[in-house]
Amino acid sequence: MTNRILAASYKRGVQLNSAGCPLDYPNALPGHSAAGQKPFRAEQLAGYTESCVYFFGPLHQGYLIGLRLGTDSSTEITIAEWSFVPPWPDIPICWDYEARDFIPKLHLGAYQHLLDSPLMEVLNDRRLLRRGYPVEGLLCGYSYQAIPECRDRSVTAKLNFVDDKGNTVALRVALAVVRPRKTRSIETAELAVKRARKMHALGLDRDG
Repeated sequence: MTNRILAASYKRGVQLNSAGCPLDYPNALPGHSAAGQKPFRAEQLAGYTESCVYFFGPLHQGYLIGLRLGTDSSTEITIAEWSFVPPWPDIPICWDYEARDFIPKLHLGAYQHLLDSPLMEVLNDRRLLRRGYPVEGLLCGYSYQAIPECRDRSVTAKLNFVDDKGNTVALRVALAVVRPRKTRSIETAELAVKRARKMHALGLDRDG
């Protein structure tokens, strides 16, 4: 008979503790941090892919959020629903936009690798998340409602995600406040507003 050498781990420490063999420092065992992990995770992208809220005018705001979704679970994950809590209450936001719709051309290059991401398919079309294949992309929304005067350089919002098994993940995001002197064009902003109003009237907007 061969005796197996069992490596130390937080899981085995819990088993020993339950069996009446308490350990002095169970939290120092390998695997402790992973023991409390949720089936999936959400992270805000950092670096050049800055998350922003663009103030185009008193009634025009564009929301840009760099996001990474991933999982370490051996089973595939499906996002069942998600929601966005904006920095200001009762702000309807239509998320049927792309980064090209309002990011100034001068800044678009920093987001180039995220422009054709499957992120929205994961969020809205139940595309699966798999271990080892995190998905990075941009959440792009537009609002046409007045907000309280804001002089801050950054504001905080919140994203909530729920998978098909009821597991929830909340993510606080920091949004830099950007007041571009020149947008892609005044016409582009006006068209975005008209599109958002039309979708809202038809009941097709997704207020995350």
